Amino acid sequence: MTVLNRTALRSASALCCCFALVLTGSGCDRQSGEGAPAARNIAPPEQTEELPQLGDIGDFKLTDQAGKSVTRETLKGEPFVAAFFFTRCPVVCPRLTRKMREVQTQGKAQGLKFQLVSFSVDPDNDTPEELQKYAKTNSVDLSNWHFLTGDYDVVKKTSVEGFKMVLDGKADPNADHFGILHGSHLVLVDGGAQIRGFYRSEDEDAVKRLLSDIQRLGSK
Repeated sequence: MTVLNRTALRSASALCCCFALVLTGSGCDRQSGEGAPAARNIAPPEQTEELPQLGDIGDFKLTDQAGKSVTRETLKGEPFVAAFFFTRCPVVCPRLTRKMREVQTQGKAQGLKFQLVSFSVDPDNDTPEELQKYAKTNSVDLSNWHFLTGDYDVVKKTSVEGFKMVLDGKADPNADHFGILHGSHLVLVDGGAQIRGFYRSEDEDAVKRLLSDIQRLGSK
């Protein structure tokens, strides 16, 4: 019987956690931590080990807040941090945006090179103009941050098949949780479009661990 070494076991375990995320998510107006996936932040415990590869994000073509086309190829070359949100979401999404802003601010202070990408799960409402307005309202630095919108089916495929996170429902102001179930993790993707980690947005140490992992990718 073949015995896997510890590194292989950790990578296999992380991969299982990754695909489990597709079954879970957060309603847009649930309280912090409620309904979020049970998986922990995915990162090897020993800094000398390489981050696991948890899947390819797949192909997509969407539009950013400036009306420019953004694809998988557009983002290749350096790491990026992704999140799925929508501008009308009252609780979970503001927290996601705050966390992304922390990553951006602290990462720039550390001299790290990376991008941030927020995928709208409510593209019918979140036009490029609406995304620009959202960015301005939330004092977002757009120098390395894309807000993406486009065809709902493309966004759903990208979330579920590419990023292994749930997305179900379309926005309904009269429905519980605004009618949309979506993932609430931050996701780290390397310069080759491979997922390298998931980070719970409600965890206190998420930003610190994420920045550490970005630095590790940059040192390869």
